[in-house]
Amino acid sequence: MEFLVITIAVVFVVLTIGLITGKKEFGVGPNDDERKRAIKNKSITQSWMTLVLFLLINFLTDLFNVNKEVAELSSANLELFYIVIAILSYLLFYVINSKKMSA
Repeated sequence: MEFLVITIAVVFVVLTIGLITGKKEFGVGPNDDERKRAIKNKSITQSWMTLVLFLLINFLTDLFNVNKEVAELSSANLELFYIVIAILSYLLFYVINSKKMSA
């Protein structure tokens, strides 16, 4: 059962990377032109930097013991929160970068 879950997770990750980056190297997804791939790569970089910023803020609040309410949340909820931040920031930066590069 564990092998099946790992296999499904790996296939899902490969499919997702293919769709997000727009490269045919992963066997799926659109074969986007250079402009579309540049927009997607820029959006991925910006969303990861946003996630790193949130993780840094979380570390600093824990280090200085500033926010006690976050400590009450379970780690699974925090992981889900960071995943949602990564997805939403990617979509936001994708829209922003598309508008910038369409002009």
